[in-house]
Amino acid sequence: MGVYWLQGVHMIHCAYNSMWMGQFIQPDWDMFQSDHCCAKFHAGSRAICGGPVYVSDSLGGHDFDLLKKLVFPDGTIPKCQYMALPTRDCLFKNPLFDSKTILKIWNVNKYGGVVGAFNCQGAGWDPKEQRIKGYSHCYKPISGSVHVSDIEWNQKKEATELGEAEEYAVYLTEDEKIFTTTTNSDDIPIVIQSSTFEIFTFVPIEKLGRAAKFAPIGLTNMFNCGGCIQELAYNGTNADIEVKGGGNFLAYSNVSPKKCYLNGSEVGFEWSENGKLGLFLPWNEETEGISRITFVF
Repeated sequence: MGVYWLQGVHMIHCAYNSMWMGQFIQPDWDMFQSDHCCAKFHAGSRAICGGPVYVSDSLGGHDFDLLKKLVFPDGTIPKCQYMALPTRDCLFKNPLFDSKTILKIWNVNKYGGVVGAFNCQGAGWDPKEQRIKGYSHCYKPISGSVHVSDIEWNQKKEATELGEAEEYAVYLTEDEKIFTTTTNSDDIPIVIQSSTFEIFTFVPIEKLGRAAKFAPIGLTNMFNCGGCIQELAYNGTNADIEVKGGGNFLAYSNVSPKKCYLNGSEVGFEWSENGKLGLFLPWNEETEGISRITFVF
C-alpha cells in the first residue's frame, strides 16, 4: 500500500478546493506523472475537472497511451464546461478513511453530464499525531451508488434543459457498459476497487420519428467521451453531430439507423440490440480534427 496511500489525499484536496474556490477562480487540479503507478487514477479526475491538464513527467518518462485518453493530437482537451464539484452525498463525510464513502464528483459537458466515482480510501489527517498517515484497514473495495440526479443540472442555466429529459443513456468508461435510466430509476450500484475509478456519462435521449430513441455518447477512447461532442442538432428523423477527435464514436440507439453519413459520404456502422451504435472516426488535420456525422432513422 505504501506507494498508493497519498494519492487519494491529493485527489480529495483537489475536489474540495474546487468547491471552496471554484466560485471565483479557475480551479487547478495540479499536475501528475503519467508513468506513475496511480497515473490512471489521477488522469480520470483531471479529465472531468473542468480545468487544464498538465503533467510533471521527467524527460522520456511518458505513458503516451494514457495521455491520448486526455489530449487530442493538436494539444487541446475535451474539457467540461464548469469546475468539478463533490456530489451532495459526499459532503460532511470522510471519503479518506471511513471505510464506506466513495468520492463522487460531477460536471457538465455541452450536451450531457458526468459523474466520476473514485475510491480514495486509505489515508488522511491524524489530529493526535498532527500528520497525514495511512489507514491500511480502509484500503479495500468500497460499495456505493450513482444516480443521474447527482448532477446538479439546475446550478448552470445552460444545463437546466439537460436535466429535464425523460430518459438518459448512461455509459461507463471503464466497464464499457451502456444502458438507460430515468430520474425516477433506482440508483446505479457500484463497487470501486482501491485507487481506481469509474466515469459515468449521462446523455438525454431524444425521440426521432415514431420508434427511434437516440443519444450521442462521444469518443470512448477518451476519458471524457462526452466532451468530444461540439455540436448536436435533431432534424425530423436525422441526428446531426459534430465531433472533435479521432477514434471510436459511440451512441445509444434502440433501433438501427437506415443510413449514416460521415463528412457528407455514406459510411458503414455497427449496431447491436443492446443499443450500441458505433463507427470509427479518423483524425483529420485539415479540419482541426472535426468530423460531421449524420444518422438517418
